[in-house]
Amino acid sequence: MGSLKRIFGVSIAPAGSGRWNLPILILAAVLCILVVASFYLYMSRLSSAPSGDYDSSSGDQTYTQAKTELTAPDNVKVTVDKGATITWDGSDDIRIIGYNVYRFKASDDAGSKVNAAIIADTVYHDDEGTMFNSYAVAPVDTSGREGLVSIPVVAVAEPVSLTGLTPIQEPELIQDETLIGQPQPSLPPNQVGCTADGATYLGVWYLEHYSEVTGENLMVTPYYGDTFSYTFSGDSVAVISTRHWNYGIMDVYIDGELRRQVDLYSPEIKVNETVFSATGLGPGAHTIKLVCTGRKNPNANFTFINLEALQIK
Repeated sequence: MGSLKRIFGVSIAPAGSGRWNLPILILAAVLCILVVASFYLYMSRLSSAPSGDYDSSSGDQTYTQAKTELTAPDNVKVTVDKGATITWDGSDDIRIIGYNVYRFKASDDAGSKVNAAIIADTVYHDDEGTMFNSYAVAPVDTSGREGLVSIPVVAVAEPVSLTGLTPIQEPELIQDETLIGQPQPSLPPNQVGCTADGATYLGVWYLEHYSEVTGENLMVTPYYGDTFSYTFSGDSVAVISTRHWNYGIMDVYIDGELRRQVDLYSPEIKVNETVFSATGLGPGAHTIKLVCTGRKNPNANFTFINLEALQIK
């Protein structure tokens, strides 16, 4: 009984000896680890298997991803009035808890989200919005996932007519044109109307007609960078315009030099206003240029600039 038995060349202690041979203990531990690892691997595979529909005809189990895209909102509209207001139609989809609004600064702009939190309503006001931006709206579901984004929509900013004045005919589009042969109204001495021969308008301008303004003609543009220019002979020139709560800021140049930035905003309508004048220009030809800056007084609705006439002496 005192001798050791050998099994597979490994010595083990007889029963009741009170101790185990070290190699046997190591082998037992390794086997236990392998069994436990196999069990956990099996359970993890079961838990990670996708759920799906079973196809009994083929004997195979096929799985479909249950992801339905949220539809983009309909009827997105943008208006500009001391910022941009975006509205859209709500959805009956119970998964939708709100919306995100994106602002685009140009046609190739990727867009940026303007709301800090999900919008629960169907209207949003962007304080920094202008008529040069476009906007899109995307729904958000209960998990915070965003659906399809609507097609970007540009702001509607061109009024049909100037509130408070009397229109006498429909506006006319003037685009990248030097005027020749336009009907000329009867004007006071030394005044040149906005439709004078040689007046050059670059960009998109609108010739509007009101009974209250000089010669019943008013040339208007809302677009950044659009210009009016006119070459004249005289020692002085003045710009006659309308002030209105829809009007913004224009730059005035004489012979290529910026002379002044003129804010055309007014809480009251003021027609036939001399908004700029320059004297002592000297003999010879001079060129005056007006530029739409795309900026406005914080109280103004839009960034339009306008011209009624020039006073040249």
